[in-house]
Amino acid sequence: MKRSAIDITPLATSYEMGLKRVLLSANESGCSITQVAILELKAGDRSAKHIHPDLQDLFFVLEGEIEITIDGKKNRCTKEDFIFVEHLKSYELHAITDVRMLAMGCVIETQRTKLYPMLFEPNLHTKVWGSIDLTAWKELPRQDHIGESWEVSTLDMLPSVIANGTWAGYPLSEVIAKMPEAILGKAVAKKYHNQMPLLVKFIDTKADLSVQVHPDDAMALREHNGSGKTEMWYIMDAEPDALLYIGFKNPNITREEYIDAVAKGTVAEIIEPVTVKAGDAFLIPSGTVHSISGGVSLVEIQQPVDLTYRIFDWNRVDSDGNSRELHTAYAVDAIDFSSNVNVCRREYKAVVNSAVEIARSDYFTCNILKVEGATERNLGSLDSFVLYYCTEGSVEIITDDGSETLRKGEVVLIPAEANEITINGSATLLEYYVD
Repeated sequence: MKRSAIDITPLATSYEMGLKRVLLSANESGCSITQVAILELKAGDRSAKHIHPDLQDLFFVLEGEIEITIDGKKNRCTKEDFIFVEHLKSYELHAITDVRMLAMGCVIETQRTKLYPMLFEPNLHTKVWGSIDLTAWKELPRQDHIGESWEVSTLDMLPSVIANGTWAGYPLSEVIAKMPEAILGKAVAKKYHNQMPLLVKFIDTKADLSVQVHPDDAMALREHNGSGKTEMWYIMDAEPDALLYIGFKNPNITREEYIDAVAKGTVAEIIEPVTVKAGDAFLIPSGTVHSISGGVSLVEIQQPVDLTYRIFDWNRVDSDGNSRELHTAYAVDAIDFSSNVNVCRREYKAVVNSAVEIARSDYFTCNILKVEGATERNLGSLDSFVLYYCTEGSVEIITDDGSETLRKGEVVLIPAEANEITINGSATLLEYYVD
């Protein structure tokens, strides 16, 4: 392999300053090298002080002058100087002049198999019904028309990338492929063929979503050689007039009456509106007709597919006067006419430092855990990974292999091999796992 640095597109560095040209990535190296890159820093650039528990950094100055402070000791480096930063050493970079230097990261092999609490890079998805509010809520750089944040995903279209520790920069799917049982759990890995069986999203709506339905496993396999989609919603926030639509107003509606409403364009008149507030929860089995109005923010957990049958789109058209495609024939075969809001609504009462079940399905269990101070969770009997989504506050999550701070709007994955964890702080968490 031969590469020229001038032919490589510069990328932002993990130091939140300067640019890098990646000569060799971790996936290409086939060894403990995580990356070989040319760093290009401007005079005055300064990184935050940071520590790598399982990674060693090496720098060779090509041009310019830089100050590298390691555990408080300042090292002035100029052209031809080499410096080695051991793991567990705190360091920061300060470019005195414009600087170009070769940088290489190297994982300590004895640490590489440790599976710690995993955080993820932002994974945002543009939607016509999205707004700027999602990025504001998650305290990310403002972007408009963002409707979804895929918090935990192994789908090729929007894969989650690990943000911390040894596996930082790796897609979650690749790490699972290396150690499926240790991450997913033996039973889960076997049942789902070493694949992550869940997808977690944060959804924020500025306008109404289409009225839609998802097929069950049998129909999805028959029609698309895939799996169905059961999902659950936990309402984070809702404007006073915001609604969900779940099932039909008439619990005895017939297939023929439904088909007639679709033909007349009066679906909006037969679906059931539900006023919602923060903390409400609904389990939406496959086959349930549903929609979300504008002004709702929610966390969604679902089977890991992106398969939807659109029934009605509120008679909207684009700038050219065209409507979005409807999936009328598929939808009528997918609908479970007996599913309604009373079936889907989940009632619960949170208890401090105790996991309270909100919903249980064939695909996942969701608990709510209100943490005050320190609490321990024994997860060994689950034989499953556990996901924690922080809806408010912040906590430190501690395992034998490491600890991480989990803040509002973030999700952490606890590998199945972590039998016991300690959660310390003040927060409300959603706890997901496969039972």
